[in-house]
Amino acid sequence: MIILAVDDEVVALNSMRRLLKRRGIPNVELCNNGKDAIDRIKNKDFDIVLLDLLMPEVDGLQVLVATKPFKPRTEFIFLTAVDDIATAVKAVRLGAYDYLVKPVESERLILSIERAYEHKGLLVGLAGARTGSHAVEIPEAFSKIVTQCPRMAEILSYAAVMARSGNPIMISGESGTGKELMTSAIHRLNSTSDAPFIALNVSSIPETLFESQFFGHIKGAFTGAEKDHAGFFEQANGGTLFLDEIGELSLNLQAKFLRVIEEKSIRRLSDATPIHINVRIISATNQDLDKACQEGRFRLDLLYRLRAAHIHLPPLREREGDIPLLAAYFQKKACMKHDKAVSGFSPEAMDILTRKEYHGNIRELAALVENAVLLAESGLILPQHLGGMAYVSVPSFTRKLCSLKEDATAHFAFVLAHTKGNRKETAQILGISLRQVQRKIALMKNDPRWEPLLGDI
Repeated sequence: MIILAVDDEVVALNSMRRLLKRRGIPNVELCNNGKDAIDRIKNKDFDIVLLDLLMPEVDGLQVLVATKPFKPRTEFIFLTAVDDIATAVKAVRLGAYDYLVKPVESERLILSIERAYEHKGLLVGLAGARTGSHAVEIPEAFSKIVTQCPRMAEILSYAAVMARSGNPIMISGESGTGKELMTSAIHRLNSTSDAPFIALNVSSIPETLFESQFFGHIKGAFTGAEKDHAGFFEQANGGTLFLDEIGELSLNLQAKFLRVIEEKSIRRLSDATPIHINVRIISATNQDLDKACQEGRFRLDLLYRLRAAHIHLPPLREREGDIPLLAAYFQKKACMKHDKAVSGFSPEAMDILTRKEYHGNIRELAALVENAVLLAESGLILPQHLGGMAYVSVPSFTRKLCSLKEDATAHFAFVLAHTKGNRKETAQILGISLRQVQRKIALMKNDPRWEPLLGDI
């Protein structure tokens, strides 16, 4: 991260640089006037510009207006004594990321910088996904993540930017969405081949063993401690520590955890000698930690430390086009594992798979396909191999030559089936009113040919 601090007060600039260096941001350049700032911003790619508002000759707003069009991916944060809503609104409208009024608390400033850097990474990722720019291609480290979904491509591009920052990352998403797979990809992208990767589930570690497991202990620290033991932090030193279900950490342990992150050192139990650690922390959760903070179940200061960047993995049902791709991937994998000659899925079986909700997400799909491969006797996976899930086919006459009226009805039935009878969603897809949908369903229910499809709809 490269930051330019612009202020006409040299004392304030030096103070800013000392603060940022203490917080692990060493690349800070200083500029004491607006005119020079414009030249430097245009000629160099800064990630973030910390900008004073009131300066002689050229003020902060003039600097923003003169440089933002040339450096759209540089984020600007105003630091000013001018506490005026109209000015703040104007600055944001001109492209500033944030507007902070002096004196600014250190925590608030660092949080704003981290969020601005996260926002910059997101914009780079989105631009790359849209334009196909080679500069933001998905790296080889993410090749194990099987996807053709545009939304996932944007997320992976963003994750690649955040991986290189070295900052803590929090990954959220439902169970089974691939949080650990994403973590290992980030680790591979930003680490050497021999760097350690320690993954653990926080909820599986009893509170009484927390300090021993995370910080380690020396021989004789307690009954049964027959030799020195390196804790998880020490084991992950120089690499990545992945903490799954971080929301399960108790408040007492959160305080100890926060201290380690801030001090970047640990002490083994019964050992007074501190051990310096350099660990990239990636945490994961399927909880709403913002809500947990409001309810007093999770420390806000710890959340800020862990969530310097936030990656949210969508559920499988929202990953456009990925279910057939993943199903084929798991089918081939299962065939190799069990030495089966299954060539693929029948159209009816694939239709079932693409319509399923998958509350267990990718993990559930993988298990379902593997079981289907084991059950399949022919060369294809059929509906009866998918755990007994029923398949309701569209009446056969809709696949033959038919009138335009019949074809329109068949298409209506197809959309209605894929929305699982959701009238509102069906209306949106077809571009008709909800009332028209209701009338069409009423007419179709009087036709016995559509009864198997409509069922209880």
